[in-house]
Amino acid sequence: MFYRLSALLKLVAAIALTLILIDTAVFRSGAYASWIEPNSTAGSVVGAVVLIRHDTDPTRRNILVLGNSQIGEGFSWPIADATVDDKTLHFVNGSVAGTTPRLWNYLLREVDPHTDRYAAIVLMVDYDVSRPRSSFADYPLDTSYAAPLLRFGDLDDYPSSFTDASLRERAQRAILLPMQAMRDDLLNFATHPRKRREEIVKGRPDWIAATAVYPGHAEALPDLPIDAKTGLPSDWGTDGAILKPKLEPYFRDLRLNADAKTQAANIDYQRDWVGRIAERYHAQGVPVIVFNIPRGPWYESLASAPQLNPALLELSKAGAITPLPGDAFVQFEKPQFFFDTLHMNRAGRETFSVLLAQKIAPLVR
Repeated sequence: MFYRLSALLKLVAAIALTLILIDTAVFRSGAYASWIEPNSTAGSVVGAVVLIRHDTDPTRRNILVLGNSQIGEGFSWPIADATVDDKTLHFVNGSVAGTTPRLWNYLLREVDPHTDRYAAIVLMVDYDVSRPRSSFADYPLDTSYAAPLLRFGDLDDYPSSFTDASLRERAQRAILLPMQAMRDDLLNFATHPRKRREEIVKGRPDWIAATAVYPGHAEALPDLPIDAKTGLPSDWGTDGAILKPKLEPYFRDLRLNADAKTQAANIDYQRDWVGRIAERYHAQGVPVIVFNIPRGPWYESLASAPQLNPALLELSKAGAITPLPGDAFVQFEKPQFFFDTLHMNRAGRETFSVLLAQKIAPLVR
C-alpha cells in the first residue's frame, strides 16, 4: 500500500513538474504569444505590439496614439505625417479595438519598457464620465485583452483593480495559470496548426501593410431633422423602416446619464490608470497628451461640449498631462462624418487626422 501511494505521489509530482516546465517554457517565456489566434482579444493585443514596433521609426521622433476602435477607424498616421511641417515627427497608430486605459498601461510597458522610444504619448480619453452607464473598472474583457501582457509581478496590483470579485478571481487565474487561460486557443492551434501558421506567417504581414493604406468606410449616416423637444428625429426619411430600429435606442441613450456612484468610480479609474501612464512619462519629460475623440453623430447639436472631469483636471494642474480642449473636435460630431453611431467614416478619418496632427505637433518638444 505504501509503495502504491509513493508511486502515485511521484506520478502526481512528475505531472505537476511537467506542467510547470511547459508553462514556463511556452507561456512565461512569451514563446506562445506570437502564435495566439490573431482575431481573438489576446491576439489583437499581440498584433498591436507587433504593429507598433513595426511602425515606430528609429530615425524620427515618434508620437504614439492609443485608443480603441474609434481611433482605429478615425485616425490615419500617413495623413497625420503628411500634415505636419516637421518631418522629424512620425505618428504611430497603436489602437486596439475594445481596449481601455488599464490595458494601455500594460501595452506601453511592453512596447516601451524604458519610456524612451516616443516623443509623446497621445491618449483617447472620455472627458465626460456621465455618458457611460457602467463601471470602467469592471470592464469584463480587460483580462482577455491583457493576458499576453501580464506577469507574476502583477498578481496583486492588476486583479485588485477590479471591484467585482469574480473578475478579480479571473484576473488572478490568468496570471497564475496562463496555460489554463489559453487552453481553448492552444487546443485550436494543435487541431489546426497549418491554418494558424498561415494566419500568422502570411496574414499578419499583410494586415500590417493594409493598416497603412486603410481608407476607412465610405458610407455616411443620413442627416435627419431632429425635434428639439424630444431629441428624436422628426422624420426618418424613406429608409425609416431600416434606420429607426437601429438609431432610436442611440438617440434615447443620448439623454441618459450614469448614476453618481458610477461617475465617481469612473473618475477614480481615470485618476488611477491615466495617472499611472502620466507619472511614468512625466518623470522622463515625455508629454502625455489626452483628447476627447468625436463622440458620435448629432452630439454637436444635442449635447454640450465635453469638459475635463475632476481626475483629468487634477492631472493637468499637476503638469502630468496636457489635455486638448473638450470642444477641439466637436465639429466632427455630425452624421456626415460617421458610418455608424460610434465610428468615423472616410471623410471623418481624413479631416480628423489632419486636425489632430495640427494640434499635437506643437506640443511635442
